[in-house]
Amino acid sequence: MKALLLTLLLAGTLGSATAQTPPALADSAQAAYARGDHRRALQFYDSLNGAWSSASLLFNIGNCHFKLNDVPRAILYYERALRLAPGAEDIQANLDLARMQAVDRVNELPAFTLGGFWERIRGGRDIDQWARRSLWASLLLFVLLGSWVLVRRRPWRNVVLGMSALAFVVTVACIALATYRVREATDDSQAIVMAAKVDVRSEPREGATALFVLHEGTKVLVLQEENGWYEVRLPNGSVGWMPPSSLVRI
Repeated sequence: MKALLLTLLLAGTLGSATAQTPPALADSAQAAYARGDHRRALQFYDSLNGAWSSASLLFNIGNCHFKLNDVPRAILYYERALRLAPGAEDIQANLDLARMQAVDRVNELPAFTLGGFWERIRGGRDIDQWARRSLWASLLLFVLLGSWVLVRRRPWRNVVLGMSALAFVVTVACIALATYRVREATDDSQAIVMAAKVDVRSEPREGATALFVLHEGTKVLVLQEENGWYEVRLPNGSVGWMPPSSLVRI
């Protein structure tokens, strides 16, 4: 009887823990992290990540992995968080710190960039910024078109028509940028090497010439899959083949 009561009590305790609401889970995770129980905090954050995701949640998961010395997974989650909030300086700073712990140092090829101007145009921290602007621009266009129908004086109709044309251009631009941001955030062609050490080969098969060696935490671009192997490219332009089990897509 005592054993049965103990079993029921334990089941009730576990049930209440798993039935926590997202805000309660977040509070529990923050409390565990604050007292240094990073593994427990990670469990709470992982439970949240199964229900919904955000840049701050992925950032916190990355912090837990970093505290647990799991550098490749820290880099993975920082990259995922940065994809949702590309202008977040705190995420970028922690990502740079984690990259310093990685074995490989891969120099990127110089690329054309518009710097901060493009960051402001593409949406900065907020992935939904252009989606909201698209809605507002569409609403403005609808109001202007309605006004054009109702206005009777020709000069005013011409003014409203010109404003409607401008609103149409703005709406199309906002929708295009919103679509770009969604594609950017959902693109899974980039990946992080999780294997402690992996040979990158010249062909998609075992026994092919090993071109170079990669270590955990290195970021690669997946170009294609063939015969159960991924062709990957490094930021410095190097290309080779590696098994999918060696990496996790961002």
